Amino acid sequence: AAAPAIKPPESRRYGSFYSTVTQTAAAINTAYAVTYNNTDLSFGVYVGSPTSRVYVDRPGIYNFQFSLQLDKAPATSKSVWIWARLNGVDVPNSATKVTLSGSSSAHVAAWNFVFQMSADSYFELMWSTDDTSCQMPALGAVGVVPGIPSVLLSVTDNIGN
Repeated sequence: AAAPAIKPPESRRYGSFYSTVTQTAAAINTAYAVTYNNTDLSFGVYVGSPTSRVYVDRPGIYNFQFSLQLDKAPATSKSVWIWARLNGVDVPNSATKVTLSGSSSAHVAAWNFVFQMSADSYFELMWSTDDTSCQMPALGAVGVVPGIPSVLLSVTDNIGN
């Protein structure tokens, strides 16, 4: 028999989201919001409309942890910038620049943000690039290796009481 599902405390909020779609930039030096098309688990945290917005249903301090698959084709170095946006406003001093160098370069960008959120507010993960060959690829399963999402996002409010 299968083990019973563990029910988390009603006071905690969480969400786990990902995308099986390759995300590209149509133009350089333009802000794009990362989108999600799948939900693993969620309670009080959900993907809204548009699918780049991750909402929380109650106030709290939330930890947004992400990883992005990044790659590019040309041999010259190219850059990708990643930052946080809350309720449509870029968060000051939240950006990071990732440089992809070499032919067919690939990189995983992964870190987290911690924000105090009010009820019904939303988080967006933003990105921009200086070359449209830079992308966030989603790759299907191959042999014994499961598929690779273009983005993974985990959200928890487990900070504090």
